[in-house]
This record gives sequence, C-alpha cells and structure tokens, in this order.
Amino acid sequence: MYLTNIRHQIYIGTMLLKLVPGLIQKIIYNPENISVIVNSKNLNNILSILKLNTIMQCKMLLDIVCVDCLNIEENKLGRFKLIYVLNSVFNNNRIHVIVYLKNNETIESCSSLFSSAVWLEREIWDMYGVYFANHPDLRRILTDYGFSWYPLKKDFPLTGYIEVYYDINDKKIIYKPIELMQEFRMYEYGISWGDHEKKTFLENIVN
Repeated sequence: MYLTNIRHQIYIGTMLLKLVPGLIQKIIYNPENISVIVNSKNLNNILSILKLNTIMQCKMLLDIVCVDCLNIEENKLGRFKLIYVLNSVFNNNRIHVIVYLKNNETIESCSSLFSSAVWLEREIWDMYGVYFANHPDLRRILTDYGFSWYPLKKDFPLTGYIEVYYDINDKKIIYKPIELMQEFRMYEYGISWGDHEKKTFLENIVN
C-alpha cells in the first residue's frame, strides 16, 4: 500500500509537469501530499489547471496557510510563504501549491476559482497584511474596527500597541496606548519538535 501511494503521487506529479511545462520550480513528494513551488505570477493558472483538468480534479480548496519567514532560512525566498491546500476526492490525495512573497508584495486573489478563498484571504490580509488583488471584499475579519496592524507578523510586539477595555463608570469602550516595554517575537531557533524536511522521502527539483 505504501509503495502504491508513492507511485500514484509520482504519477500525479509527472502529469502535472507535463500540463504546465516550465511553470513549476520544484516538486516535493511527502507521505501525505505533493508540494509544488511556483512563482506567484503563475499561481492562478496552475490552480485553474489543478481544478479543471480531468486527471487532477482538485475541486476543493481546504485552506490557505501563511507563514512569516522572518529570521528563518526560507526568508531568502520571500518574507511570506503561502500554502494553498487543495484536495482531490477523485485521486484521494492533496496537493500543496506554495508561493513566496516579498514584504508588501501583492498577489492575485483566487476567489474567482474557489469561493472558499474569500474568507481565507481576508484572514491572511487581517493577520499578515498580504494584499490580494481583485478580491471581492477584502476587509478585516478578526481584528477590531480601526485596527491598523498585523498581529501574526513576527515583528509585531507581543503586547500590541493599544489596550482596549470597557470603562464601567463612563459606560464606553476605552482605547489607550500600551505603556509597557514592547517585546518582539524573535524566533531564531529551529523547530523543537522535529525537522519537517526529514519527513520528505522524495524530492524532484525542476531545472
């Protein structure tokens, strides 16, 4: 069964390379999924093929994961790493489409292909400040009205900038600047629970 899964994933990866020649920078075969690294300018073309092609049939966008690569090695590829998690019921597999973005770089929204991307992209915009062009409704989704920062960026202080509380006497919400010393999340160490790359059993670098 294990070898069958490997062969199947390699088959899917090989077919994808034939469908989009020259657009994939790297393919990584993991036990649970296939990861493909692409240029952000080619993202929607590849997502469209993965969804509409009769072999791929990745009809579901389950999630979009954003990683702030500040102070880690991947920062050389881009400040932010976006992982589009696609699922194919037909093939019983998942494909992760990965793009890297520089700080303040804009990326095209994929909401016209996957309706689930509308809220997912709003959350990433709210938490990381990644701007999705041509999004139908790119508003903040988690933070308070008037909030102008991006709390999951590593250079955002743990205590934040504004204290918000309800004043019982005045019967209103109070906003005031934080008066504590600001501490930043400076992660300069590896992942303590294991190296993800150790789980990779076959890697194909596309020249």
